[in-house]
Parts: sequence; structure tokens; C-alpha cells
Amino acid sequence: MPSTFRLLCNISIICCAVNTLQRAHSDLHCYYSKVNQQCHKDEKFVNADYCTENQERDSKYFEDMANNNGLNGLYRPRSALARALYEKQRNDRQLQEYDQNEWYRVDKSRLSPQLLQKFRQLDPDEDTKAFLSASIDKSTWVWTQVWYLLAKAVLRHFWSITDINGWLGRGSMFVLSEPQARMLLGTTAGALVDVGAGDGEVSRRFAHLYQRQYATEISASMRKTLSAKGFTMLDTEDWWREQKFECVSMLNLLDRCSRPKTMVLQARRALAPSGRLLLALVLPYKPYVEVTPDHKPEERLPISGATFEEQVQSFVEFMRDECGFELVTWSRVPYLCEGDFAQAYYWLDDSVFVFTPTAQATETL
Repeated sequence: MPSTFRLLCNISIICCAVNTLQRAHSDLHCYYSKVNQQCHKDEKFVNADYCTENQERDSKYFEDMANNNGLNGLYRPRSALARALYEKQRNDRQLQEYDQNEWYRVDKSRLSPQLLQKFRQLDPDEDTKAFLSASIDKSTWVWTQVWYLLAKAVLRHFWSITDINGWLGRGSMFVLSEPQARMLLGTTAGALVDVGAGDGEVSRRFAHLYQRQYATEISASMRKTLSAKGFTMLDTEDWWREQKFECVSMLNLLDRCSRPKTMVLQARRALAPSGRLLLALVLPYKPYVEVTPDHKPEERLPISGATFEEQVQSFVEFMRDECGFELVTWSRVPYLCEGDFAQAYYWLDDSVFVFTPTAQATETL
């Protein structure tokens, strides 16, 4: 009898959590979803102007996954738990069938000769596949996912999503593997600083290429995690004043901070003469600032264009003309995030650039 009672209690808890998931599906902050461009599930990046024919196809494909439109009517589970498990299995199966090479492709006919010359073709290498495999495994840990769900439902009233993820140790992300970073950066030596490092998982994969690793982060829980991983923490306001770095890393920060142009100019001041700025930016550009009341930035990057390639060109011109940076290499990659109770993993279309300061640019800080 006691074991039966515990089983019934466990089932009730799972059903309660799944119902919470369904009611709050539009609020749950999970950073990544293909083409719909969700930074959070209540902050969609849908913009028809940016959709190519292939993106429109992919958008419909993943909307069907999210909305369960693909059910053929032969099986419609009644309970919330059964529906959630069924939809997750279906979503994950479709993820397995998706061609991951699409994440890395660009339309070369739309690139200028200069951009084409500096483009580096990447692909889903072994480190990328290992991250995806670990995300798939973790998404099947039912009790862990239920705990994340219930904890976030409570803590979001008191903490930011970044703090919650740091405390829970979830939401890890992936941009570049070590071999991919080596290909883009070329030589590596000296000191690296990862600005807005989060939990450090993104830069951890290549930060050891530099002898000294520093980081900045506004989230208290994330700072503890970074310190535990061996990063030396710097002040978020003055990190760029005291020393020079051979590499400044700003991975998917500019569309999440209030003053992105200021951050780029600070990076230029902090770079050693031969230093490199490693920068990632989700495209299409759609800023969302977690810490401002209206979630809008004080400074908006002047990025224009209807396609991924046009926005890359616009951003590179901005970096050259207004910030004094010359493009060294660039590529297209997925910005991956581990999944949840609904789907094994999520992603956004990411552009990655390596810049060096131009000799002619003057300081504007």
C-alpha cells in the first residue's frame, strides 16, 4: 500500500508539472528554437521579411512539431502526461531526421567577393555531435526535467532566468568546438576574456588555448560557476580599463545587452595591438534585453537586410566604419541549447566573426 501511494503521488506530481508546462508554454524561457527565433518562449523573433523559401519551409516544419498539427488522428493521447511524452518522442524523431548541415550553409551567390574570401565552411563535428547527444540523453531524465519545470515556475517570480539557470545548472549552450575555434582564430596565445560568459560552457571548449582566462558576468549564480571552472572574474563595468587581452570573446552578447556599440568599443580599447575579437551574433538581428523594463536596448545596432547574407554584410560594414574593426574570418553555425521536457535541444541561426582593430581608427570612448 505505501508503495502504491507513493506511485500515485509521483504520477500526480508529473501530471501537475506537465499541465503547468502546457499552460505556461508561451512563457517558459527556453532560449532556442529554429527559424521562429525564440530567445524566450514569450519573445518570438518571427519576421516574415527575413524568411527565405527554405526558412519558410523549415518554419512550417517546426510549427507543426510545436503545435502537434502533424497528428494523423489515429492516436490522440488523453492525459497530459501521455500527450507530453508522445509529442516529445515525435519532436525528437523529427529532429533526428533534420539535415544538420543546413545550420552551416550560406548562399554564396549573395556574398560579396570580400565576404566570400573570408568565409570558413564549418560542419557538425564530433564535439557538436557529442553536445547534441548529451542534450538528448538529459531531456529523457523525467524527474530532472520535472524538477527544473517546477523550480522555474516558482523562482521566476524572484530571479531572472539567467540566475535560475545558473542555480539549477541547466540551459548550457554550444557555439564552437575547439577545432572550429582554431580554424577561425588562427594563432592563440596570451590572455582571453569572455564578456558576458554565462556559465562558461560556450567558451570553456576553447578558452584553454590561451594561457590566462578571464570572464565577466552580471549573474551572481553564474559568477560562482565561472570561478569554479577556473575563470578569473573581472568587474563588469571596468574590465576593459586595466589590461590588454589577446582575445576578447563576445558570444551572442550584443543582441542581449543594452549598449552593444559601447561594448564593442570597449573591446577595441581592451585588445592588444595584434589581438582578436571573437564575436557571435544571432541573425536575423532581434535584440532582447532581460534587465531593462521594456526589454529594449539603449543602443540598437544599424543592421539591415532581408537575408542572412545581407545582414552579415551590414554588420561587417558597421564594425568597419563605426567601430574600427577589420574582418579576418567568419562563418555560420547553430547556437545550440540543451532541451527540456518538450524537445531534446533548440537552436538559432548564428554568425561568428573574428575581427582585428584597424590601424587608422581613432578611439571614441
